[in-house]
Amino acid sequence: MKLGQTLISWALLGASATLGCASNEPVFSTSSPMDAGARDGFGAPISETGALRDAIPLRDTGNVTLTPDSACATTTADAQRRPANILIVLDRSGSMSESAGNGMSKWAAATGGLRTLLGRLDNFTRVGLTFFPPTRGASDMASGYTTPAVPIAALSTNRTALLSALGASPSGNTPMACAIDGSKQYFQSFTQDGSRNIILITDGQPTNECTGQPLLPPCNLLPPDLACLQRHDQAMQAAVSVQVALARMLTPSVRTFVAGTPEATDVFLSDLAFQGGSSRTPDCRNTRSCHYSLGAGTFEQDLARALDDIRGRAITCEFEVNADPSRVDPTRVNVSVETTGMAARTVPRDVNHQNGWDYSEGMRNIILHGPICDAVRTDPQVRVQILFGCPTLTPG
Repeated sequence: MKLGQTLISWALLGASATLGCASNEPVFSTSSPMDAGARDGFGAPISETGALRDAIPLRDTGNVTLTPDSACATTTADAQRRPANILIVLDRSGSMSESAGNGMSKWAAATGGLRTLLGRLDNFTRVGLTFFPPTRGASDMASGYTTPAVPIAALSTNRTALLSALGASPSGNTPMACAIDGSKQYFQSFTQDGSRNIILITDGQPTNECTGQPLLPPCNLLPPDLACLQRHDQAMQAAVSVQVALARMLTPSVRTFVAGTPEATDVFLSDLAFQGGSSRTPDCRNTRSCHYSLGAGTFEQDLARALDDIRGRAITCEFEVNADPSRVDPTRVNVSVETTGMAARTVPRDVNHQNGWDYSEGMRNIILHGPICDAVRTDPQVRVQILFGCPTLTPG
Protein backbone atom coordinates (compact mmCIF):
# COMPACT_ATOMS: atom_id res chain seq x y z
CA MET A 1 0.00 0.00 0.00
CA LYS A 2 1.45 3.37 -1.00
CA LEU A 3 1.00 6.45 1.12
CA GLY A 4 1.05 10.12 0.24
CA GLN A 5 -0.34 9.66 -3.25
CA THR A 6 -2.81 11.98 -4.95
CA LEU A 7 -6.30 10.74 -4.10
CA ILE A 8 -9.88 11.51 -4.93
CA SER A 9 -12.11 13.48 -2.57
CA TRP A 10 -13.73 11.75 0.35
CA ALA A 11 -17.39 12.69 0.60
CA LEU A 12 -20.55 11.80 2.43
CA LEU A 13 -23.68 11.38 0.32
CA GLY A 14 -25.65 14.61 0.54
CA ALA A 15 -22.80 16.36 2.37
CA SER A 16 -22.95 20.12 2.52
CA ALA A 17 -20.40 21.27 5.09
CA THR A 18 -16.65 20.85 5.38
CA LEU A 19 -15.00 19.69 8.57
CA GLY A 20 -12.37 22.08 9.85
CA CYS A 21 -9.62 21.09 12.27
CA ALA A 22 -6.78 23.12 13.70
CA SER A 23 -3.72 22.67 11.51
CA ASN A 24 -1.49 22.09 14.53
CA GLU A 25 -3.76 19.43 15.98
CA PRO A 26 -1.82 16.14 16.33
CA VAL A 27 -2.93 12.89 14.77
CA PHE A 28 -2.37 10.90 17.96
CA SER A 29 -3.81 11.48 21.40
CA THR A 30 -1.74 10.91 24.51
CA SER A 31 -4.77 9.18 26.03
CA SER A 32 -5.06 6.72 23.17
CA PRO A 33 -5.17 3.18 24.60
CA MET A 34 -2.91 2.08 21.79
CA ASP A 35 -0.14 4.66 22.17
CA ALA A 36 1.60 5.86 25.30
CA GLY A 37 3.09 8.90 23.54
CA ALA A 38 1.77 11.31 20.93
CA ARG A 39 3.19 10.92 17.43
CA ASP A 40 2.65 12.55 14.10
CA GLY A 41 2.05 10.76 10.78
CA PHE A 42 3.13 7.15 11.21
CA GLY A 43 5.40 7.50 14.18
CA ALA A 44 7.43 10.72 14.25
CA PRO A 45 7.12 12.05 17.83
CA ILE A 46 5.19 15.28 18.25
CA SER A 47 6.92 18.08 20.10
CA GLU A 48 6.20 17.92 23.80
CA THR A 49 5.03 21.54 23.57
CA GLY A 50 2.52 20.74 20.82
CA ALA A 51 -1.20 21.02 21.51
CA LEU A 52 -2.72 17.68 22.55
CA ARG A 53 -6.38 16.75 23.00
CA ASP A 54 -8.55 13.67 22.64
CA ALA A 55 -10.38 13.05 19.39
CA ILE A 56 -14.14 13.33 19.82
CA PRO A 57 -16.01 11.03 17.38
CA LEU A 58 -18.10 12.81 14.74
CA ARG A 59 -21.73 11.78 14.33
CA ASP A 60 -22.87 10.94 10.81
CA THR A 61 -25.57 13.59 10.46
CA GLY A 62 -25.30 13.75 6.67
CA ASN A 63 -23.78 17.24 6.57
CA VAL A 64 -20.08 16.52 7.10
CA THR A 65 -17.53 16.25 4.31
CA LEU A 66 -14.09 14.75 4.94
CA THR A 67 -11.39 15.20 2.30
CA PRO A 68 -7.63 14.63 2.19
CA ASP A 69 -7.32 18.43 2.20
CA SER A 70 -9.11 18.84 5.53
CA ALA A 71 -6.81 20.56 7.97
CA CYS A 72 -6.90 17.59 10.32
CA ALA A 73 -6.07 15.02 7.60
CA THR A 74 -2.44 13.94 7.65
CA THR A 75 -2.18 10.83 5.47
CA THR A 76 -4.40 8.93 3.06
CA ALA A 77 -3.86 5.41 1.75
CA ASP A 78 -5.51 2.97 -0.61
CA ALA A 79 -6.62 -0.16 1.25
CA GLN A 80 -5.90 -3.59 -0.20
CA ARG A 81 -8.64 -6.21 -0.11
CA ARG A 82 -7.75 -9.29 1.90
CA PRO A 83 -8.19 -12.68 0.20
CA ALA A 84 -11.19 -14.96 0.69
CA ASN A 85 -10.60 -18.27 2.50
CA ILE A 86 -12.89 -21.03 1.22
CA LEU A 87 -13.14 -24.58 2.57
CA ILE A 88 -15.16 -26.86 0.30
CA VAL A 89 -16.85 -29.58 2.38
CA LEU A 90 -17.97 -32.19 -0.14
CA ASP A 91 -20.31 -35.14 0.48
CA ARG A 92 -18.44 -38.28 -0.67
CA SER A 93 -21.10 -40.76 0.48
CA GLY A 94 -22.09 -43.72 -1.65
CA SER A 95 -25.31 -42.08 -2.84
CA MET A 96 -23.24 -39.49 -4.75
CA SER A 97 -22.57 -42.23 -7.31
CA GLU A 98 -26.26 -42.20 -8.28
CA SER A 99 -27.45 -40.52 -11.45
CA ALA A 100 -27.76 -36.74 -11.66
CA GLY A 101 -29.36 -36.90 -15.10
CA ASN A 102 -27.79 -36.40 -18.51
CA GLY A 103 -25.92 -39.68 -18.11
CA MET A 104 -23.77 -38.27 -15.30
CA SER A 105 -23.49 -39.22 -11.64
CA LYS A 106 -23.95 -36.63 -8.89
CA TRP A 107 -20.29 -37.13 -8.01
CA ALA A 108 -19.14 -36.41 -11.54
CA ALA A 109 -21.39 -33.35 -11.69
CA ALA A 110 -20.13 -32.06 -8.33
CA THR A 111 -16.46 -32.55 -9.04
CA GLY A 112 -16.90 -31.11 -12.53
CA GLY A 113 -18.57 -28.02 -11.12
CA LEU A 114 -15.79 -27.59 -8.58
CA ARG A 115 -13.14 -27.87 -11.29
CA THR A 116 -14.91 -25.06 -13.13
CA LEU A 117 -15.03 -22.98 -9.94
CA LEU A 118 -11.32 -23.48 -9.33
CA GLY A 119 -10.63 -22.29 -12.86
CA ARG A 120 -12.61 -19.07 -12.32
CA LEU A 121 -11.13 -18.06 -8.97
CA ASP A 122 -8.02 -15.88 -9.06
CA ASN A 123 -4.65 -17.05 -7.78
CA PHE A 124 -4.96 -15.01 -4.58
CA THR A 125 -8.14 -16.75 -3.39
CA ARG A 126 -7.38 -19.35 -0.75
CA VAL A 127 -9.18 -22.69 -1.10
CA GLY A 128 -9.13 -26.00 0.76
CA LEU A 129 -11.06 -29.27 0.42
CA THR A 130 -12.60 -31.69 2.94
CA PHE A 131 -14.47 -34.89 2.06
CA PHE A 132 -17.04 -36.60 4.24
CA PRO A 133 -16.43 -39.40 4.81
CA PRO A 134 -12.72 -38.61 4.48
CA THR A 135 -10.41 -40.46 2.14
CA ARG A 136 -8.19 -41.13 5.16
CA GLY A 137 -8.59 -40.94 8.93
CA ALA A 138 -11.53 -41.69 11.21
CA SER A 139 -14.90 -41.02 9.60
CA ASP A 140 -16.98 -41.16 12.78
CA MET A 141 -15.05 -38.58 14.82
CA ALA A 142 -14.67 -34.82 14.39
CA SER A 143 -10.90 -35.27 14.70
CA GLY A 144 -10.96 -37.01 11.34
CA TYR A 145 -11.82 -33.68 9.70
CA THR A 146 -9.61 -31.17 11.53
CA THR A 147 -7.01 -31.53 8.78
CA PRO A 148 -8.58 -31.12 5.32
CA ALA A 149 -7.68 -33.41 2.43
CA VAL A 150 -6.17 -30.24 0.95
CA PRO A 151 -5.54 -27.47 3.51
CA ILE A 152 -6.53 -23.91 2.64
CA ALA A 153 -3.86 -22.08 0.64
CA ALA A 154 -3.64 -19.64 -2.24
CA LEU A 155 -4.68 -21.20 -5.53
CA SER A 156 -1.36 -20.13 -6.97
CA THR A 157 0.19 -22.88 -4.87
CA ASN A 158 -2.47 -25.58 -4.42
CA ARG A 159 -4.76 -25.54 -7.46
CA THR A 160 -3.08 -28.68 -8.83
CA ALA A 161 -3.48 -30.50 -5.49
CA LEU A 162 -7.17 -29.62 -5.35
CA LEU A 163 -7.83 -30.84 -8.88
CA SER A 164 -5.97 -34.06 -8.15
CA ALA A 165 -7.93 -34.68 -4.92
CA LEU A 166 -11.21 -34.40 -6.83
CA GLY A 167 -10.28 -37.67 -8.51
CA ALA A 168 -11.49 -39.56 -5.41
CA SER A 169 -14.51 -41.88 -5.58
CA PRO A 170 -17.73 -41.80 -3.50
CA SER A 171 -18.22 -44.37 -0.73
CA GLY A 172 -19.69 -44.69 2.77
CA ASN A 173 -22.20 -42.84 4.97
CA THR A 174 -22.96 -39.12 5.39
CA PRO A 175 -21.17 -38.01 8.61
CA MET A 176 -22.09 -34.35 8.10
CA ALA A 177 -21.96 -33.32 11.77
CA CYS A 178 -18.43 -34.72 12.08
CA ALA A 179 -17.34 -32.84 8.96
CA ILE A 180 -18.71 -29.47 10.08
CA ASP A 181 -17.43 -29.88 13.64
CA GLY A 182 -13.95 -30.81 12.41
CA SER A 183 -13.95 -27.98 9.88
CA LYS A 184 -14.95 -25.56 12.63
CA GLN A 185 -12.02 -26.74 14.72
CA TYR A 186 -9.73 -26.33 11.73
CA PHE A 187 -10.76 -22.68 11.39
CA GLN A 188 -10.24 -22.12 15.12
CA SER A 189 -6.53 -22.77 14.61
CA PHE A 190 -6.42 -20.99 11.23
CA THR A 191 -4.14 -17.94 11.26
CA GLN A 192 -4.74 -16.31 7.85
CA ASP A 193 -6.75 -13.10 7.61
CA GLY A 194 -9.62 -12.46 5.19
CA SER A 195 -13.15 -13.85 5.02
CA ARG A 196 -13.76 -17.43 6.20
CA ASN A 197 -16.26 -19.54 4.28
CA ILE A 198 -17.45 -23.14 4.11
CA ILE A 199 -19.19 -24.42 0.97
CA LEU A 200 -21.18 -27.51 1.98
CA ILE A 201 -22.29 -29.71 -0.93
CA THR A 202 -24.50 -32.71 -0.09
CA ASP A 203 -27.11 -34.97 -1.63
CA GLY A 204 -28.84 -36.32 1.43
CA GLN A 205 -29.74 -36.84 5.05
CA PRO A 206 -26.87 -36.81 7.60
CA THR A 207 -26.15 -40.09 9.37
CA ASN A 208 -25.54 -40.78 13.07
CA GLU A 209 -21.83 -40.01 13.39
CA CYS A 210 -21.00 -37.20 15.85
CA THR A 211 -24.66 -36.54 16.63
CA GLY A 212 -24.75 -38.03 20.11
CA GLN A 213 -27.49 -40.42 18.96
CA PRO A 214 -27.11 -44.23 19.31
CA LEU A 215 -25.40 -45.77 16.32
CA LEU A 216 -28.36 -48.12 15.83
CA PRO A 217 -31.52 -46.11 16.57
CA PRO A 218 -34.03 -48.01 18.72
CA CYS A 219 -36.83 -47.74 16.19
CA ASN A 220 -38.91 -50.59 14.79
CA LEU A 221 -38.01 -51.08 11.13
CA LEU A 222 -40.52 -53.83 10.34
CA PRO A 223 -43.08 -52.41 10.31
CA PRO A 224 -41.29 -49.03 10.31
CA ASP A 225 -41.98 -46.72 13.23
CA LEU A 226 -42.15 -43.55 11.16
CA ALA A 227 -42.53 -41.21 14.12
CA CYS A 228 -39.44 -42.66 15.77
CA LEU A 229 -37.41 -42.51 12.57
CA GLN A 230 -38.46 -38.92 12.02
CA ARG A 231 -37.33 -37.95 15.52
CA HIS A 232 -33.92 -39.43 14.86
CA ASP A 233 -33.63 -37.72 11.49
CA GLN A 234 -34.43 -34.42 13.17
CA ALA A 235 -31.85 -35.08 15.89
CA MET A 236 -29.16 -35.78 13.28
CA GLN A 237 -30.07 -32.62 11.39
CA ALA A 238 -30.06 -30.58 14.59
CA ALA A 239 -26.53 -31.76 15.37
CA VAL A 240 -25.33 -30.34 12.06
CA SER A 241 -27.21 -27.07 12.57
CA VAL A 242 -25.55 -26.60 15.96
CA GLN A 243 -22.08 -26.98 14.48
CA VAL A 244 -22.87 -24.54 11.65
CA ALA A 245 -24.18 -21.99 14.17
CA LEU A 246 -21.10 -22.42 16.37
CA ALA A 247 -18.85 -21.81 13.36
CA ARG A 248 -20.77 -18.60 12.64
CA MET A 249 -20.21 -17.47 16.25
CA LEU A 250 -16.43 -17.81 16.06
CA THR A 251 -14.20 -14.75 16.02
CA PRO A 252 -13.45 -14.29 13.16
CA SER A 253 -16.78 -15.68 11.98
CA VAL A 254 -17.12 -18.57 9.53
CA ARG A 255 -20.02 -18.45 7.05
CA THR A 256 -21.50 -21.67 5.65
CA PHE A 257 -22.98 -21.75 2.15
CA VAL A 258 -25.19 -24.77 1.45
CA ALA A 259 -25.97 -26.55 -1.82
CA GLY A 260 -27.96 -29.76 -1.62
CA THR A 261 -30.62 -32.03 -3.08
CA PRO A 262 -34.18 -32.47 -1.76
CA GLU A 263 -33.30 -35.82 -0.13
CA ALA A 264 -32.03 -33.82 2.86
CA THR A 265 -35.23 -31.66 2.79
CA ASP A 266 -35.37 -27.97 1.97
CA VAL A 267 -36.35 -27.17 5.57
CA PHE A 268 -33.07 -28.62 6.86
CA LEU A 269 -30.80 -27.19 4.16
CA SER A 270 -32.39 -23.75 4.27
CA ASP A 271 -32.00 -23.66 8.05
CA LEU A 272 -28.32 -24.60 7.72
CA ALA A 273 -27.72 -21.68 5.37
CA PHE A 274 -29.62 -19.34 7.70
CA GLN A 275 -27.65 -20.49 10.74
CA GLY A 276 -24.47 -20.20 8.71
CA GLY A 277 -25.08 -16.56 7.80
CA SER A 278 -25.41 -17.12 4.06
CA SER A 279 -29.13 -16.48 3.51
CA ARG A 280 -29.79 -15.67 -0.14
CA THR A 281 -32.63 -13.21 0.57
CA PRO A 282 -33.97 -11.51 3.73
CA ASP A 283 -37.19 -13.58 3.75
CA CYS A 284 -35.74 -16.89 2.53
CA ARG A 285 -36.39 -18.64 5.81
CA ASN A 286 -40.13 -18.29 5.27
CA THR A 287 -39.86 -19.79 1.78
CA ARG A 288 -37.26 -22.41 2.77
CA SER A 289 -34.88 -21.15 0.10
CA CYS A 290 -31.86 -19.81 2.00
CA HIS A 291 -29.74 -22.57 0.43
CA TYR A 292 -29.04 -23.55 -3.19
CA SER A 293 -31.35 -26.38 -4.25
CA LEU A 294 -29.89 -29.03 -6.58
CA GLY A 295 -32.55 -30.84 -8.61
CA ALA A 296 -32.25 -34.57 -9.23
CA GLY A 297 -32.34 -34.06 -12.99
CA THR A 298 -30.58 -30.69 -13.09
CA PHE A 299 -27.86 -31.27 -10.49
CA GLU A 300 -24.99 -30.21 -12.75
CA GLN A 301 -26.59 -26.97 -14.01
CA ASP A 302 -27.93 -26.03 -10.57
CA LEU A 303 -24.57 -26.57 -8.89
CA ALA A 304 -22.75 -24.57 -11.56
CA ARG A 305 -25.07 -21.60 -10.97
CA ALA A 306 -24.78 -21.98 -7.20
CA LEU A 307 -20.98 -22.05 -7.20
CA ASP A 308 -20.81 -19.05 -9.50
CA ASP A 309 -23.06 -17.09 -7.14
CA ILE A 310 -21.15 -18.21 -4.06
CA ARG A 311 -17.89 -17.20 -5.73
CA GLY A 312 -19.09 -13.59 -5.79
CA ARG A 313 -20.59 -13.67 -2.28
CA ALA A 314 -17.44 -15.15 -0.73
CA ILE A 315 -15.39 -12.12 -1.77
CA THR A 316 -14.08 -10.56 1.41
CA CYS A 317 -15.12 -7.21 2.84
CA GLU A 318 -11.88 -7.04 4.82
CA PHE A 319 -9.22 -4.50 3.81
CA GLU A 320 -5.67 -4.11 5.03
CA VAL A 321 -4.85 -0.86 6.83
CA ASN A 322 -1.11 -1.58 6.85
CA ALA A 323 -0.42 0.71 9.78
CA ASP A 324 1.20 -0.19 13.08
CA PRO A 325 -1.69 -0.23 15.61
CA SER A 326 0.75 0.86 18.33
CA ARG A 327 1.41 4.08 16.41
CA VAL A 328 -2.03 4.98 15.06
CA ASP A 329 -4.80 6.57 17.09
CA PRO A 330 -7.91 4.44 16.34
CA THR A 331 -10.15 7.41 17.16
CA ARG A 332 -8.68 9.35 14.20
CA VAL A 333 -9.23 6.88 11.36
CA ASN A 334 -11.93 7.17 8.66
CA VAL A 335 -12.87 4.95 5.73
CA SER A 336 -14.01 6.03 2.26
CA VAL A 337 -15.71 3.75 -0.27
CA GLU A 338 -16.10 4.54 -3.97
CA THR A 339 -18.21 2.14 -6.04
CA THR A 340 -19.09 2.13 -9.73
CA GLY A 341 -21.39 5.04 -10.51
CA MET A 342 -21.26 6.35 -6.95
CA ALA A 343 -18.94 9.09 -5.70
CA ALA A 344 -16.64 8.34 -2.79
CA ARG A 345 -18.39 8.65 0.55
CA THR A 346 -17.17 8.39 4.11
CA VAL A 347 -18.53 5.32 5.88
CA PRO A 348 -19.09 5.54 9.63
CA ARG A 349 -17.44 3.18 12.06
CA ASP A 350 -20.25 0.96 13.35
CA VAL A 351 -19.26 -1.29 16.24
CA ASN A 352 -22.69 -2.96 16.04
CA HIS A 353 -21.87 -4.15 12.50
CA GLN A 354 -25.17 -3.02 10.95
CA ASN A 355 -23.90 -0.79 8.14
CA GLY A 356 -20.39 0.58 8.33
CA TRP A 357 -16.89 -0.55 9.21
CA ASP A 358 -15.04 -1.79 12.26
CA TYR A 359 -11.56 -3.05 13.07
CA SER A 360 -10.62 -6.70 12.76
CA GLU A 361 -9.00 -8.50 15.65
CA GLY A 362 -5.62 -6.88 16.28
CA MET A 363 -6.75 -3.74 14.41
CA ARG A 364 -4.58 -4.61 11.41
CA ASN A 365 -7.53 -4.55 9.01
CA ILE A 366 -10.92 -2.89 8.66
CA ILE A 367 -14.04 -4.91 7.85
CA LEU A 368 -17.16 -3.54 6.15
CA HIS A 369 -20.52 -4.78 7.44
CA GLY A 370 -24.12 -4.73 6.25
CA PRO A 371 -25.34 -3.08 3.01
CA ILE A 372 -22.01 -1.38 2.35
CA CYS A 373 -20.33 -4.81 2.39
CA ASP A 374 -22.93 -6.15 -0.06
CA ALA A 375 -22.21 -3.24 -2.41
CA VAL A 376 -18.46 -3.87 -2.21
CA ARG A 377 -18.77 -7.61 -2.87
CA THR A 378 -20.63 -7.10 -6.12
CA ASP A 379 -18.36 -4.36 -7.50
CA PRO A 380 -14.96 -5.42 -8.89
CA GLN A 381 -13.98 -1.75 -9.37
CA VAL A 382 -14.54 -0.72 -5.75
CA ARG A 383 -11.97 1.55 -4.16
CA VAL A 384 -11.54 1.67 -0.40
CA GLN A 385 -9.32 4.31 1.19
CA ILE A 386 -8.18 5.13 4.71
CA LEU A 387 -7.93 8.72 5.98
CA PHE A 388 -5.78 9.32 9.05
CA GLY A 389 -5.99 12.33 11.33
CA CYS A 390 -9.63 13.42 11.53
CA PRO A 391 -11.92 12.26 14.35
CA THR A 392 -13.67 9.03 13.41
CA LEU A 393 -17.18 9.34 11.98
CA THR A 394 -19.77 7.21 13.81
CA PRO A 395 -23.45 6.46 13.05
CA GLY A 396 -25.82 9.37 13.63
